[in-house]
Formats: sequence, structure tokens, C-alpha cells
Amino acid sequence: MKNEFLFELGTEEIPADMILPALEEMRQKLVQVFERNQIGYGSVHSFSSPRRLALFSDGIADRQPDREELVLGPARSVGFDAANRPTSAALGFSRKLGIPMEALETVQSEKGVYLGFRRKTAGRTVPEILAESLPEIFSEISWPKTMYWRESRFRFIRPLRWIVVLWNEEVLSFEFENVRAGRVTRGHRFLGNARIELQSASSYVEQLRKNYVLVDLNERREKIEKELEASCPAGTHLVPDPELIELVVNLNEYPAVLRGEFPERFLAIPKEVLITVMRHHQKYFAVMDKKQELLPFFLTVLNTVPRQGQVIKRGHEKVLRARLEDAEFFWEADRKITLQERVRRLEHVMFQEQLGSYREKTERLRELCSQLEKSEDLDTAALLCKADLTTEMVRELTELQGIMGGLYACEEGYPEEVWRAIYSHYRPLSLADAVPGTRTGALLSLADKIDTIVGCFSVGIIPSGSSDPFALRRQGQGLVKILREYRFQWPLQSLVNLAFQGLSGSRKSGTCPEVLQFMERRLRFILQERGIPYDVINAVVKSGGDDAVYQTFEKAEALTAMRKHADFLAVCAAYKRIKNILDNQELGEQPLDPHALRESEELDLHRSFQKIQPKVENCLEKGEYIQALQLIAGLRSTVDHFFDKVLVMTEDAQLRANRLRLLRDISKMFLRMGELSEIVTES
Repeated sequence: MKNEFLFELGTEEIPADMILPALEEMRQKLVQVFERNQIGYGSVHSFSSPRRLALFSDGIADRQPDREELVLGPARSVGFDAANRPTSAALGFSRKLGIPMEALETVQSEKGVYLGFRRKTAGRTVPEILAESLPEIFSEISWPKTMYWRESRFRFIRPLRWIVVLWNEEVLSFEFENVRAGRVTRGHRFLGNARIELQSASSYVEQLRKNYVLVDLNERREKIEKELEASCPAGTHLVPDPELIELVVNLNEYPAVLRGEFPERFLAIPKEVLITVMRHHQKYFAVMDKKQELLPFFLTVLNTVPRQGQVIKRGHEKVLRARLEDAEFFWEADRKITLQERVRRLEHVMFQEQLGSYREKTERLRELCSQLEKSEDLDTAALLCKADLTTEMVRELTELQGIMGGLYACEEGYPEEVWRAIYSHYRPLSLADAVPGTRTGALLSLADKIDTIVGCFSVGIIPSGSSDPFALRRQGQGLVKILREYRFQWPLQSLVNLAFQGLSGSRKSGTCPEVLQFMERRLRFILQERGIPYDVINAVVKSGGDDAVYQTFEKAEALTAMRKHADFLAVCAAYKRIKNILDNQELGEQPLDPHALRESEELDLHRSFQKIQPKVENCLEKGEYIQALQLIAGLRSTVDHFFDKVLVMTEDAQLRANRLRLLRDISKMFLRMGELSEIVTES
């Protein structure tokens, strides 16, 4: 028989951003219980709302299969004497298992012939296994923070209020922290019944839906998105905000959308401020027209059916109006002090205790930017880029740092190249975020990120586990993304060196290798996110110390494309052989002597190498990496013939050295495309 299982934890409201990670962890643990105990099952679904985490599985077997376990005892030669009588070793083994000697059998194993016993264990019922495993499924969730509310001091994200455990239509006996499992769940806190008796595991979703709880995450999201779209006035659209969508999905059990308005005078405030105020303080969605101009509307997602819509609407409008009045005041007050004046105030804003103030960081940025490119606009942007940290607007809405500096610089009449660079220099904030839209902005962002990373490493602030107070991982990924998309020529090593030079002597306790290893991990992570195979990543990262980041990406894509060609894989295998031969060989810089080559196969290999080497170099200069690899792959037959017919490690020392130099020169050409020995050639 195929069975259904439902497990629901009822709690006080869980923070929205913690629900999905916890739910996925619970789901994986249930799957592990099934697989560890060899229990057949169909699927595992997860459900949630702010007050509950639930798992539902169907197609489950009644019990786990019977198991047969082979228990090995002493060797046959030890268990029986010369007269074939059992020794104390065999008798002790049978007593330990509680079986007669006759039940033992002779077993042939890898180590020899042993005495053994095939012990059969009847499979346990699945409800019994589940009841035993439930604490493991939820009590070990990795919450960012926890609390306790009982004398037992059991810690969880929020107090447990009820537990539902159903096996088909029956309650599965279970108790945890004085909360006994049953079939009673709870509906919406205000719209539904406080006590709902579930008929069966399969009726869970529908019974809660009737009580104004949509436990299916996708159903809640679909309802929100449809109502948001329907609530926009004709010819308008939402300001895209997928993160806010996900937030409100996990904040509400039965979402409904309400539209409100705010006075048009507030449209004089920059739209970035208006959108952030609505989003940050109120979790409201902003609305734009076809010209991308902000409109005096907002949409909010309520956790109720708005039966008194006008009353609720007026309440939300009143709260938003107060927030916008604050923003209006900050916008007017902040512009009374110029950014140039604010730069001096940065002396009193601490960047990091050992790295000094933001004023000191500003000077490091200016010096670093001057090393990257001589530009008056870039220097001005570097000087002013942190000045907005002293504004009231940024103190209130930290998400607007950089953005406000750019807007204030625009208001003060600075060139577009300057204010746009300031505006975007914190970007990208994630892998999905766009890089700065101007070269000046990209250079400023690059300098800011590498200064922060190198500075933090120099004073021992290194990301570990979940601890990354300066978001160095994110900044490292952003740095790599900028280098790739702008095709900047600096290798990571060069940037790290420049940033270290900008630190004062007392702040250079860290080492460049530590930072380079960190940046290499960021580079590997992004390559992996782009679907590059691990062996290709190893190949391009290990050999790419002198490559610009964009070249590393393009070589990785070329190698990935060439991995399906047999000739290329064969050449990679040959390169591994060449590398193994050359390891620990002291050849110095003495060049190959072509006149000392004797065998026709080594002469052919040398001629082929001479023919393609300049072509490969030309392709590499142009960034035509696929063509370079195709040329290298064309060496397959001559390399194969060389190794078939020529003894490299001959006893003739001069001949051996010359053949090794030929292989050395070929390997150097191969290495220009990557450490090809890392490419997996076996199928």
C-alpha cells in the first residue's frame, strides 16, 4: 500500500527571510530519513506560512524492507583445529551472536576464508521510524538566531505552539517539548478558525485554504502577482522588485493587494528616495508610467481581506505621508552643505578601527584610481564618493549610500561622468546586479572594492563560515564581474599589489597570497555559476596568473567547447605525459638545438610545432581561443607518433636533454591556454 504523511510545526511568526532555508533543510532531512532506511516514497512537498512549516509526502511504503547482514567472525583456520573441531574462537563467536555452531557458515572474502552468519532483520514500520526521526528533522535546523521559552532551554526560532503528524488519516504518536502531536491545526489568525481538525494528510492544503491560509508558496505568489498587476492603473506598471515579492510572499498567509496614493508634491524628491522609502519602511510597491516616471500611487500587500478598504487605505496613506515628509526634509537639508565640505567631515566617520576613517580611505581611493587611469573626473569622483555618508538621508536609509552622493553631485552641477560614477560605485551588489554604467564608475568601484578587501585582510578581517562583516565575498565577486564585463587588462595579482602599496606600513600585516587565494575562490565560484566544468576551472585558474579576468573566462568557455573533441582530449592526455616527463628535470634556459634531432618522428613533431606556434600566438593575441585550441589539437597525430617511436629518456645525455627541450617548448605553448593536465580525458 502507498501511504501519505503530513508533518506540520505551528509557531509564532517566523522572520520572512528565514522560512525558505529552514523549510528546504527540513525537506532534505526527511528525504535522508527515507533513503537511509531504504523506505520507498513518491515525492516530498514543502508548505509554509509565517506561522507554520510543513512537509507532505506520498507514495510511501508500509515498512522498510527486511535486511540481511553478513557478520564475519574469525578466520576458518582459527575457528577450527586440525581435527576440524571448533576452537574457543568459533564457540565465542557463536555465543556472542546467540546462535548454535551449526548456524555458522564458511564465507570467502577478499582477506580469505572466514566464519560468518547471515543475520536477518525484519523491516520496521515506517510510522515507527518517522516518529523516532521527527526531532532530527526539525530540531537541528541551522537558524541564524534562536530563542528559548521553556525550562528545558530548547532553542528554536520561535515558540512551538502545535504539532500535526498524520499517517494517512491517523495521528502518529509523537511528543516534543510538552507539545503532543495531533490532527488539529490553526487557520488565519483573524479570518479562519482557531481550531481545524484535519481529516487526513491529503486534505491539509484544501482545509487550510478554506480557512484563509494558502500554504502553497507558489499559490500565494501567483495571487499576489495577479492582484498587483490588476491594481495598477491603466498604462502603468510596477517598479520591478523580485526581492520584495518574495518577502511579502513569506509575510502573509492570505495576501490581498490594496492601492493607495500620496500627494504629488513628493514627486519632486528623487524617485530613488521615494522607492526606497516605500520599500524599506513600508514594504510598498512603487508604480511608474510608460515614460518610467514615478506616479503618486503605491500598492501594499495585506494579510487579510480588506473588508473596510477605505479605512485601511487611509491608515497606510497617513503613515507613508509622514515618512515622505521626513525624506523631503532630509533632501532639502542635506543640499545646504556641499559634498566638498562633507569630505572633511569624513574624518569623524570610522571605516575600520585599524584602517582609519573614511577620509583616509578616500585618499587611498584617489591614489589607487590615479594608478589605474589618469583622469580628472575619476579623481573628483574618488574624492566625493563617500561624502554622502555624512548626510541625514543616508543615515536614515543606508541602502542609498552612493546613490545619494551621485544625486547631490548632479544637483551641484558636477559633470555627468562624475556624478554617475559616484551614483553607481557600490555596484554590483550581487551577481544578478548590473555593473556601473560608465568606465569611470567601473574604475571607481574597482578601486573601492580592492581597497576594502586588501585592507581588511591586512588587519586580519577574513571571511570565515557565515561571518563576513564587510561583505568581502560579495565585493570580490563584484570586482571579478567588473573586470570581466569591462575587459580590463589588469591581472588580479596587479590589482592586489597596487592596493597593498596604498596601505601604510603598520597596516601591511596580511600577505598578498592570502588575498589572491580569496580572489581565486571568488573567480572559481563565478565560473562554476556559469556552468564551467570543474576540471576546466582548475586548468584556467592554475595557469592564469598573468591573464586578465576576462581572458580567463574566455579561455574557460573555449576549453569547455573543445572538451567534446576527441583530438583535443588526446592532446590533453599527451600533455599530461609531457608534464610528467618534464617534472624534476633541470633544463635551464638553453634553447633546443634543431640540428641534434635524429629520428623522423621528432623531426616531424618539431616541424609541426614550428608551423603552428606563430599561428597559435597570433590567435592568442587576438583572443581567438577556439582557433588556438583547434591548432593545438591538430598536433595529435605527430605527438602520438613521437611517443610511439621515440625514447625520450635515452641514455645519451645530450640527445635526452635536446628531446626534453623540444617537449618543454611545446608544453609552454600548451600552457598559454591553460594547465591542460587538469582536463579529465577519461570517459
